[in-house]
This record gives sequence, structure tokens and C-alpha cells, in this order.
Amino acid sequence: MVPPIPITRLDGAVTTFASFLGKVVLVNFWATWCPACRTELPLLDQLQASAGAKDLQVIAISMDRGGRATVAPFVRSLNVRHLDVYLDPEGRIVRAGDDDNPAIPFGRYGMPISYVIDPAGRIAGYIAGEADWTSDAAKRLLDYYVGRVSG
Repeated sequence: MVPPIPITRLDGAVTTFASFLGKVVLVNFWATWCPACRTELPLLDQLQASAGAKDLQVIAISMDRGGRATVAPFVRSLNVRHLDVYLDPEGRIVRAGDDDNPAIPFGRYGMPISYVIDPAGRIAGYIAGEADWTSDAAKRLLDYYVGRVSG
């Protein structure tokens, strides 16, 4: 289960993972210094734009230590407009893969790394590395989880 830890949006608003209960959430951890992230973020933006009113929420959490000052211009340069971008410069949400701190719910086993959270707030799985979230395989995977919400 993902604990209801606070997460801060790029615009400064704070929410928790509990606010996403009832939806399938695709959480992507990324950084501005990651070349694969530069490719993947626009695909995640397209995915969120196409998700529309579906029971799917895509969020991207930056691990950049520079926070908003580093992330905001980077996101603008990629023309990301539909994706909710969050900040985790202190590493409260994602930890190194060999860190066993149970208070930090997500492990980082590669960069970028994406997690699927089911509607009950459980981590259903993850994929380390760049993924094409607009591919048919990705759509089938996410539709499987979304179908369980709607069906």
C-alpha cells in the first residue's frame, strides 16, 4: 500500500496519494539530468492528454535536488502541458533500490522508473527504464487496470 504521504506539485499545491484512491495511477520518477526522461516525459504528457475522463491519473515526480527552479524551465522546454508534475528533492517518496526504509514507499531500481498503483492504493508493479507509454502494449496494460475500475 502507498501511504498517504504528502506530495508537492510544481505549482506549490500539496496533496497526498490518498487523493488518487479509486483511480489507476501511473507514477513516473524522473530527473532533468536523465536522457531517457527527456524522451519519456512528452510520451507521458500525451498519455495523460488521451486519458481524458478515464479512471487513469498520470503523475511525474522529479527527484531533482534543485526543485522548482530546476524543474519548471525543463518542463516548459519539453512543452509538457497535461501532465501533473510533482517534486521530491528531499527523497521522501523514492529511495535507492538498496535502501530498506519502509517509510519511503517506492524504490529506484533504474532511471526513469514508473509504478502502477491500483485503485485501492496498492503498488501493482513497476518498470525501470524508458517506456513508450503511447504503444499498444502500454495501452493494453493500463486498460487492464482501468477496466478493473470501470468493470
